[in-house]
Amino acid sequence: MAQSLLQLRAVEKSFVGTRALKPLNLSLVQGEVLGLIGENGAGKSTLIKLLSGVHSPDAGTIEWQGRSVHFSSPHDAINAGIATIHQELAYCGHLTVAENLLLGEPWPRHRWGGVDWTLLHARAATQLARCHLEIPTTRTFSDLTAAQKQEVAIARALNRDARLLILDEPTASLSAPEVERLFAHLNRLRTQGVAILYVSHRLDEILNLTNRVAVLRDGKLVASYPTHEATVSRMVKDMVGRPLEQVYPRSRSYRKAAPLLELEGATREGMFENISFQLHAGEILGLAGLVGAGRSELARAIYGLYPCDTGTMRLKGNPWSPRSPDESLDAGMVYLPEERKRQSLVLDHSVRDAISIGFSDLFTRWGMIRAQEEQSAITNAMRTYDVRAKTVTQPIGTLSGGNQQKAILARWLERKPDIILLDEPTRGVDVGAKAEIHQLIDKLAGSGRAVLLISSDLPEVLSMSDRILVMHHGSIAAELHGDAMTQENVMLAASGLHHANR
Repeated sequence: MAQSLLQLRAVEKSFVGTRALKPLNLSLVQGEVLGLIGENGAGKSTLIKLLSGVHSPDAGTIEWQGRSVHFSSPHDAINAGIATIHQELAYCGHLTVAENLLLGEPWPRHRWGGVDWTLLHARAATQLARCHLEIPTTRTFSDLTAAQKQEVAIARALNRDARLLILDEPTASLSAPEVERLFAHLNRLRTQGVAILYVSHRLDEILNLTNRVAVLRDGKLVASYPTHEATVSRMVKDMVGRPLEQVYPRSRSYRKAAPLLELEGATREGMFENISFQLHAGEILGLAGLVGAGRSELARAIYGLYPCDTGTMRLKGNPWSPRSPDESLDAGMVYLPEERKRQSLVLDHSVRDAISIGFSDLFTRWGMIRAQEEQSAITNAMRTYDVRAKTVTQPIGTLSGGNQQKAILARWLERKPDIILLDEPTRGVDVGAKAEIHQLIDKLAGSGRAVLLISSDLPEVLSMSDRILVMHHGSIAAELHGDAMTQENVMLAASGLHHANR
């Protein structure tokens, strides 16, 4: 029997009277991969912070390798052998791979006191080689891919003799091949006796990687079972208390209507080439493909963030060549980009300002905003899109990922657009918020709006779309509809191996 590494006994944590974790019992053994799932606000982040030394429990005990421990800082947890790799990695982008890898450790020096850069890079290369990584130690860290940054972070943790690796949404910005490579690393660590706490909203990853599943809801451990007994339906119901069918709702039957957006041979050098399609009123058109296939670049060109070099576009039957997003807004088109924190939000802005910035111009006369009408619209938008905040003055960055995303939807959909470009609309949100967003998308299409849905979530794009275009290296590799809309066909086309139903 594997040796127990971690044991939580009746651990509790509260913040300003709110119980984030109710008496929680949980264990991990050597070489085990435990999948931790739950909606935003279920207590996952609080649990991670307790284990990584950011917070201390209010009650209960944490036993590590058979002894009761108290971590007063993240440094204590790291020294004990618990390493946490967060969704948003902490690193110094301007430094090299070697410097980032050895941050916090004594660097080798010459007798006269200067850093021995040759030895530093040699040590870094040795540590990377132990993890079967071939990344040049002299490369600037910011130049690495998201997957390589993740791999360096894991190598740094293992270099400090980590026996428990906590991964928080590690694949949020990785492509399918990069996810496979990450899983290969994690499986190798498992065989070496490293325990892994794997936190993810992606249930397919939980099924493919873990040995056991633990489900949190409202700060309480509501279920724990071996992964071979888990199904997507069971996990969803445990997390949100409702069946899977409500996560991917479909309340409408699509009938082909007039095209609202038409592209013919649209090309932008180095981004996408010879793109032709029509987007019809009342349609959800899925746009699938691997990271770097050109999907987001295409959406940005349609929206007016940069022009096409050749080809034509038509909007509502008229020639369309926007010079700025303002023209798109005036024409009834909105765009939600894929990275909400970097491309949509100023995290220090209030919830009120983050929402109203999208439609305050509708209540402006002679350069002055009619404050009462604006406030009424904000209140109505938060109610309509179920944006949950304690107050409209709190920073938008303090909301959960799902509520941030719903706030962005409220910002733009209050303009009552005819065409909606959605780029990864449910990335990094929990199953409950995902279900709400899917219901909203379905409702929008049912009311006659045209939706272009860009998504790397295969169940999402397959379940929500009336038709799917698959991009590969900047071109449309396949158009799928009906029975051809399968996960296999999407992946084959995205990899350039299959051209179905063109």
